[in-house]
Amino acid sequence: MVLFSTSAMAQSLTEFARNARSLGMGGVYIPFVSGADAVFYNPAALSKVEGLDIKLAEIGVSLNSLSKEDIDELQNFDPNDPNTYNSLYGKRVWLQATAKAAVAVGNFAVGYLQDAEVSLELHNPTYPQFETYFRHDTGYYLGFALPIGPGTHLGMAAKKLNRWGGVMQELSLTDVSNASTIDDIGSRFDDKGQGYGIDLALATTIDLPLLKPTVALVWQDVGNTAFTKTEGDDSPPHITQNLSLGAGVTLDLPGIDLSVGGEVRHLLEPDIETGKKFHLGAEVSLPVIDLRAGFSQGYFSYGAGVNLFILHIDAVSYTEELGAYPGQTSDNRYMVSVGVDLSFDADFKFTDNQGKRRKLKQRR
Repeated sequence: MVLFSTSAMAQSLTEFARNARSLGMGGVYIPFVSGADAVFYNPAALSKVEGLDIKLAEIGVSLNSLSKEDIDELQNFDPNDPNTYNSLYGKRVWLQATAKAAVAVGNFAVGYLQDAEVSLELHNPTYPQFETYFRHDTGYYLGFALPIGPGTHLGMAAKKLNRWGGVMQELSLTDVSNASTIDDIGSRFDDKGQGYGIDLALATTIDLPLLKPTVALVWQDVGNTAFTKTEGDDSPPHITQNLSLGAGVTLDLPGIDLSVGGEVRHLLEPDIETGKKFHLGAEVSLPVIDLRAGFSQGYFSYGAGVNLFILHIDAVSYTEELGAYPGQTSDNRYMVSVGVDLSFDADFKFTDNQGKRRKLKQRR
């Protein structure tokens, strides 16, 4: 949920750089994020870093659900033969890839982000066109958290963003057939820009013996993040500010954690249908395996993760609503991610990954 798309892709609330843990929990994350990852989602949570946390890398790939028949039809597509594309109308191809790295020391963190999204859909049988979307973002983050009361912290992240694309393009079959290389298609997405944004966050955690309830308010891209043109004819579209309220509670027991929470996002946008703003989720964390389930935009999601010392592998199945309200136009999607984290407590002893920060001996 780092960046909010303002593209013309229906009314999809696709949010950039979400990870598999969040998606598996129905999109819930800001009450539970910790470690260096907090610089991207909730900078107030940097207060949870007691020593040194290094996210060496986290790479995730998401794609929507296509049947074997759909894939075969795409492979047989010939723009010069109408018989090969009649069955492709309304078949949407979508792909997103994200890579992150970050370092947090105490209440301060720096982060680096790469996020790309591509979609393609053939429509308009009278005059066939591919509705094509491409966006690539590179982000540099600097964040910190300050205590302002018992268990309460204020966080801020400043970011520099370089964006390429971000606007829907209509490509005719002639445009596709005349393209000799992929660069010929890519040349239609020449608009690039640079922008600077601010994220603010406020979080309160009550540290009880077993339960740890947290309430967080995160305001991303305060006042909208605009881009100044660096290449092309126009600057990329701005990123609309996103105010989110999240609450969650974690039951911390020897060898197992249970987390349950919810979020309401896009609170500053009354035009978005209310049902698309709500997210609920839960996670059960065992010594090696994490199990997740959630409810987002009217659809269920589920996922799992495997923690192998500093390595974590996560997978999720979820649904994105592309229409104006839940249940109108669903798009089933899958994501797989692999990450490597190194975490040390204040005494420079290893803790586990995935933000739970329990000592390794407790997970045996």
